[in-house]
Amino acid sequence: MALGFRNRLVLFLMATLAVVQLGTMVILYGVARSALIDAGKQQLVSSAQSFSRHLDTLANHLAEDAKVMSLDYALRQSIAAHDSGTAISALRNFGRRVGASRMLLIDLDGTIAADTARPRDLTGLGRFAFPDLLPMAGESGRAAASGVVGGVPYRLVVVPVLLPDPIAWICIMVRVDDRFAEELRALSPLRKDIALAGQTAPDAAWSVVAAAGDPMDPLAGIAGPGQMAAAEPQLLTKHGAEYLVLTTPIPTAPGSLPMLAVLQYPLDEALAPYRKIMLYMGALMAGGLMVALAGIGLIARGVTRPVTALAAVARRIADGDYTPLPPVRTKDEIGQLTTALDDMAQAIADREDHIRHQSLHDAVTGLPNRLDLEERVDQAIDQGHGVTLLLVGLDRLREIANTLGHDLADRVARDAGARLARVLATNGAADATVARVSEQGFAILLVDRDIAAAQALAPALVAAFDTPYTEAPFGEGEVTVDLAAGVGIAAYPDPTPGAPPSDTASILLRHADVAVLDARAAESHIRVYNHAADPHRPERLSLMGDLKIAIEQDALALAYQPKLEPRTGRVVGAEALVRWTHPRRGFVPPDSFIPLAEETGAIRHLTRWGLRRALLQTADWAAAGHDLRMSVNLSVRDLGDAALPDRIDALLEETGLKPDRLMLEITESAIMGDPETAVALLSRLADRGMDLSIDDFGVGQSSFAYLRRLPVREIKIDRSFIRTLAETAQDQAIVSTIIKLGHSLGYKVTAEGVEDGPALALLAEMGCDLAQGYYIARPLTPAAFTDFLARHAAGEMPWQAREARG
Repeated sequence: MALGFRNRLVLFLMATLAVVQLGTMVILYGVARSALIDAGKQQLVSSAQSFSRHLDTLANHLAEDAKVMSLDYALRQSIAAHDSGTAISALRNFGRRVGASRMLLIDLDGTIAADTARPRDLTGLGRFAFPDLLPMAGESGRAAASGVVGGVPYRLVVVPVLLPDPIAWICIMVRVDDRFAEELRALSPLRKDIALAGQTAPDAAWSVVAAAGDPMDPLAGIAGPGQMAAAEPQLLTKHGAEYLVLTTPIPTAPGSLPMLAVLQYPLDEALAPYRKIMLYMGALMAGGLMVALAGIGLIARGVTRPVTALAAVARRIADGDYTPLPPVRTKDEIGQLTTALDDMAQAIADREDHIRHQSLHDAVTGLPNRLDLEERVDQAIDQGHGVTLLLVGLDRLREIANTLGHDLADRVARDAGARLARVLATNGAADATVARVSEQGFAILLVDRDIAAAQALAPALVAAFDTPYTEAPFGEGEVTVDLAAGVGIAAYPDPTPGAPPSDTASILLRHADVAVLDARAAESHIRVYNHAADPHRPERLSLMGDLKIAIEQDALALAYQPKLEPRTGRVVGAEALVRWTHPRRGFVPPDSFIPLAEETGAIRHLTRWGLRRALLQTADWAAAGHDLRMSVNLSVRDLGDAALPDRIDALLEETGLKPDRLMLEITESAIMGDPETAVALLSRLADRGMDLSIDDFGVGQSSFAYLRRLPVREIKIDRSFIRTLAETAQDQAIVSTIIKLGHSLGYKVTAEGVEDGPALALLAEMGCDLAQGYYIARPLTPAAFTDFLARHAAGEMPWQAREARG
């Protein structure tokens, strides 16, 4: 679990204090230990030097005593008389007085004359083991050294017996044992442990011959047999205890085995007082840490409590609660932080209010915007209220902005909002909400008022803009702007039977948008949303996807409507018309899905599919002996497809048809969309031998002036002029004029929509080249069209036979 700030602060400070105190103790202990080691080394070196001096002092004392003995008359007489018994007795008594372990009387030739260790042996005692000491004693009056005799280490002192010349030698032998070592240790003023080591044979290992005190390892620091240890003190450890060791050689007689003195300094004993001090310091540190813990805890609590409170305030601010903080009493950093946080909260609250106001209001008019309106609509619906929305569209606002500038357009928009507010106030709807939902649109929200109330209010809204907007900006001439309004009405719940739910603001606004589009064409400029007439209803979106799948899966079909010559009755061609039977919806009229294909761009795929299917069918009929010209419609998007001529060439080559067997029909509106591009593409098609036809001629924007630029071979008179041709003299005059003008310009003329015999007869009389319509034949399946051709080839006029039966 994560530690809080206060616990981390306490832990950090306590850890820091503990580390500092422990570090101090370790440093002090280390300094003390290092100083004691250095002092111990110096003391060992000093003790070694003192040890050598005390050996010499001991030798001098023994030598003085021996000199006194050598002056004894009885001893000299017994030596001169070769009285061994008297000499041994004298030597024994003297040895007891001086603490000697053994006394020797040595003749001038180095032969041992008497030995207190062997009092009964008066002859055959052998020669003295260290003869080199004898001349040394003769020269200086004494000679002192250590030596091993019979495997036993001794301290030797040799003095001459004078009468007045040397007549013999006396050797005092003090055995090197624990008592000897203790006497040497007692002579030293320093606290140390001493061990004396020697070899009993030249190749034998070192062994302890004497010890004083309690040395940890008497042989520590001594090398192998025949080798001497280092002369410098060494720090050794034994059983966890530390001590300093210094080995110093003991002077031995020439020819004697070596001897060493091992001096030890126990470091643990020297450090014992300091360890006690460390224990006291540790206890003091523990107590100090406890006191520090309490103090630090109080300080941390004093710091973290206001910080925790400020954190809670920060979370409250993050949640949108900007309630001012209580007054701050302290002037320290925490108080300053609290004041700054309070100021920040108030600044954030002010900015959020400003931002929210901007996000929910139109920057130009100050009215609620679309987002605010949607929130109000959704809130009213959620609370169970009925809602009616009136969308007021001002078509000329964008034109005003583009022509007279955005500043003037903004002023016009503000004036429009004011006009709407006045209308609502004077018509008892002051509680309604006016919002600007787009550049050219204002919306009025009525709660708990039905469509009838909205329809009653709508004429006043339209009339509010009958008066032009007038101003004289910057002292210039007066500017007058005419405004025209359309009102679309949508309601929740929608009273129209079968209407889908409109229970959200976005749906209601979309319905009002659709209604206001229809209102522009209405005489009253007012329309109520009608789901059945909505060209943008959601099911059209699914129909778009289904159409794409139908094209990809070849689920469409072509029907063929015959085209005949009115004067001869000969069938010379057919128009290919696409048909779609939806797997769920059933038959879908072309007027429902062709515009969808044009909107989504799927029309190009549909055209390619239709061209291929129609040309393959034409080739089949040509193989059966029916020479027909196939008409296929092109859309405005097809005229922008630069690859279309090459695709048609490939299809003609695939089917083996000549280009003049294909007639491409184009509507006037498709050409007028982008005349230059259309003329260029149509020229490429015409250059390849394909015939072009203008469909629905007479209802679009074209004129014969434009037709002169187009490589067309045919014009098709719109069905609206043909439907009542036999009944209306005006239509007859128009059709006759079109036929004559078309022929004078070199065009063939086709009439579509022929639905009765008199119309067909009139067309023949007027010299119309081709005719098609339900009277001749409805669009037929390939099989039915083949049967139609067979009956026609047999001399039967199917339309006449049908008329006779009717």
